[in-house]
Amino acid sequence: MRKQCFPRGIRGARVRAVGLSGALALLCAGITGCAYRQAPLEPIRVVEDAHSGGNALAISADSRLGASGGWAGRIRLWRLPDGTPLTSWRTPHGDLSGLMFLPDGTRVLSTGHDGFVRIWDLQGGLVSAYSAGSAVTSFQALGDARRILLGHADGSVTYWSIDGTPLGRWELSGRRITAVAVDSTAAVFAAGDSARRVWRWRDGGPAESLQPPPTHVRSLSFNPANGGLLGAGWFELFSWPSDGAGLDVVPTAHRGIVNHLAFSRDGRFVASISRQTDSSVLLLDPATGRTLATYEKHALCGQRVALSPDGRSMMSNSDDASVRFYALPASLHGDHVLP
Repeated sequence: MRKQCFPRGIRGARVRAVGLSGALALLCAGITGCAYRQAPLEPIRVVEDAHSGGNALAISADSRLGASGGWAGRIRLWRLPDGTPLTSWRTPHGDLSGLMFLPDGTRVLSTGHDGFVRIWDLQGGLVSAYSAGSAVTSFQALGDARRILLGHADGSVTYWSIDGTPLGRWELSGRRITAVAVDSTAAVFAAGDSARRVWRWRDGGPAESLQPPPTHVRSLSFNPANGGLLGAGWFELFSWPSDGAGLDVVPTAHRGIVNHLAFSRDGRFVASISRQTDSSVLLLDPATGRTLATYEKHALCGQRVALSPDGRSMMSNSDDASVRFYALPASLHGDHVLP
């Protein structure tokens, strides 16, 4: 149970804004020879006790709003990039497993272990709800923010329009689905279960079994640059090429379970967060696992990371109950940010 990393007590939200030392570290990250170059980068802001452990994150298409969700079903909204708290509300989901801003930026979609999908306005008013059939254990929003892919505790994967129209269902396993992914064309899907099995398939086609990784995948993501599939587990990244089922195991600097991955829009790097015996937040080269940037660790097991569409900021959450907000090093955005 991940609750072994649960923090002791909830003390009400506290905010820590990082000052001059954090700004210097961020500045020096892009300067050759600076003494701060190897130091972990500090977050812009840390909001302590934001959730009783965090499970879900989302950033709006215009990169101006962030959303976070936790074990108790509460959703919180934040102004980006500075992480100013905006509003929050309690949902019936219990443990939240997915969040997404809808295309108009005025609504948020959520799902959780109660098996429902709900849509809210930005003040927490319920707009609509529908049952996804069973407990949702993994979540992936499609790039158009009009469709979602869900993994379930019963081993199935379902595909939905945001209005609740079912678009597909695949019975893959008798075990919990731990990760789902869809590629940038919205035509290729992937999923992994708690028994180390991983599948990839085209919409309407049969699921292909891929070479299993050494530990079950906690996260799956397609590289937007080359269509390859990247997974994560204990210490390592798991890489399957777009045209084959063979596996390449990629070492990283993580010292625990790599729990979640988020690709930059151009595929040049992937953000990662780890847990169990580590709580690191890193930016990695997806091909080699080389660390491109290291951020200050969470106090307890890491949960999720989210990158802003404009390529300039990042959020993370953790069993330590905090939500953290970061600036990305200038060397990793600038001219490389996609429109």
